[in-house]
Amino acid sequence: MSGIRKKKELLDQLLRKEIVQVILAMIHADTPITMDEVARQCGVSKGTLYNYFQNKDELLDHVHQAILDPLLESHRQIFESPEGPLTRLLNFIDSVFATHESISIYFQFVWQNKTAEKVYRERVELLMHPLAKVCQEGIDTGEFINVDPYILAEMIYGTAIGTLTTLNYRDVVVDREKMLQDVKNLINKIVCKV
Repeated sequence: MSGIRKKKELLDQLLRKEIVQVILAMIHADTPITMDEVARQCGVSKGTLYNYFQNKDELLDHVHQAILDPLLESHRQIFESPEGPLTRLLNFIDSVFATHESISIYFQFVWQNKTAEKVYRERVELLMHPLAKVCQEGIDTGEFINVDPYILAEMIYGTAIGTLTTLNYRDVVVDREKMLQDVKNLINKIVCKV
């Protein structure tokens, strides 16, 4: 009996992963997301989909968590590493630039489908608190300028992530590697004591 249960659990995991990939492809293709279309593209019946998710909101929550979990783990490892505060900030920026292209369309979709309050609350909980904590450590060690750590965190967020959000609206092709170095140099000059 345990062999059957393990096989069912494996099939459940595979279907959940497939659902995430299908929805990401639908977002990239700007295809309307419906339970019918997700089921069709996953090759399962709509009823099967409803065995896993009560409605489209629950389905999208699952996809959102599947996207966030690896990012959160990556950021947790960076923010909790034994490296110095500046090194952790620069590693965070490297991580943001490395993952931006693959998930930027997804987050644009999320921002369109959530209230501004929910988007802001998620940003504060997932990024601002950890960034402010690293900034406070930099302030405490005398490495960073002594200002409110949330001011530094907002500046870092805006400089790194905000800069990337402008890419779709620029008239010229941007050298992303140069942009990354510019962001890191600017943050280094702003946050560090001279």
